[in-house]
Order: sequence, then C-alpha cells, then structure tokens
Amino acid sequence: MASVTLRNLGGSVVMAVPKKILGLVHLDAGSTVDLSVENGRLIVDPRPRPRYTLAELLSRSRPADLRPRRADKAWLRGGPVGREMI
Repeated sequence: MASVTLRNLGGSVVMAVPKKILGLVHLDAGSTVDLSVENGRLIVDPRPRPRYTLAELLSRSRPADLRPRRADKAWLRGGPVGREMI
C-alpha cells in the first residue's frame, strides 16, 4: 500500500496517485472516476470509457450530416496537385 500527502492546488485539494497503483487499475492522467464515501472511506471508482460501433454513431447522425458538402465533392473530383502516385 502507498501513502500519499494531500496538497492544496488553487481552490481544490489534490492527491498524487503513484503510477504503479494507477497501472493496477488501468487508469492514467485524464481518466474519469467517480468518488463516493462509504463507512468513512473515500472510494474511487473508475468510469469506463464508452465504446461505440460505427452503426451506433451513424444512427445518431442526421441525413444532412452524411451527405458530402460542395467543397468535399470538388476535392473528391480533383486530381493530383503535386507528384502523388494514384
């Protein structure tokens, strides 16, 4: 078990968690966690990152978002502008 010191940072108090412990629970900087208190103990519960399929993402799109815009169509019709090999 590790022992850490709480520190003031602006209007908050922060706790530095050793990387070794973060690795054990598959967390790193930028991870989102839920905090709660149970029986006088601070509980840190990792919040899993949502995973979406392409079908789920497209189902939430409006049909107008899926159609190529005028600039996209022009780019798709255009040929090479340098020495690209197509």
